[in-house]
Amino acid sequence: MKKLFFLIAATAVLLASSYTGFMKLSKGAWAKYEVYNQNHPFILVTKYLGTTTYKGKKVNVIETEMKVENMEVVTQYWSAIGNDSLLKKVITKTPNGVSCFEEEMIGTLYPKGQGPGYHTTTPKRFNPKKPNITYATYTLPNGKKIQAAIFDEGDTQVWVSSQVPFGIVQVKEKGKVVMRLLDFGLTGAKPKISLKEAKMCTLPSLPIPNL
Repeated sequence: MKKLFFLIAATAVLLASSYTGFMKLSKGAWAKYEVYNQNHPFILVTKYLGTTTYKGKKVNVIETEMKVENMEVVTQYWSAIGNDSLLKKVITKTPNGVSCFEEEMIGTLYPKGQGPGYHTTTPKRFNPKKPNITYATYTLPNGKKIQAAIFDEGDTQVWVSSQVPFGIVQVKEKGKVVMRLLDFGLTGAKPKISLKEAKMCTLPSLPIPNL
């Protein structure tokens, strides 16, 4: 019994020490999710494409691919380094073409202070030094196991990991999985919107695409 208790305690310590916050991203990192929208479940791939220059300042470039039924929407976000909510430029690509919003217009897409949902740094809400964090092992569909920290936020439970680009592993609402990680990689992601397209994009025609 003592050996079993020691093993459980040692495992708990190991899992706790494995979460140190969100990883520092390298160009080409990606994460693939399944999102359980009630009406249209979809696949979401989030990619870190490095940095570019916008109005004389370096910005992060993140691209998402959202596949709903037979339609694919690709969105590229240029955001302030260290603050994902400070969006500078948003570019979308649909079967209808490429369009963009510049910094001055982005407030029409997102409320003030809110970004599109990805994280390139550790948000305060997922601080690894918070008390009462629980830990678990998450198994990907391919059988690979990763260590996760679990944060309870009322009816929402978020699993995060230092091993995964962008941090998020799984999200549950009222005990039901609404988002789960399918696969990830630390290199290899390529843009579907080229830098040339992003710089030459034009204002969207109505209706505004749902990002």
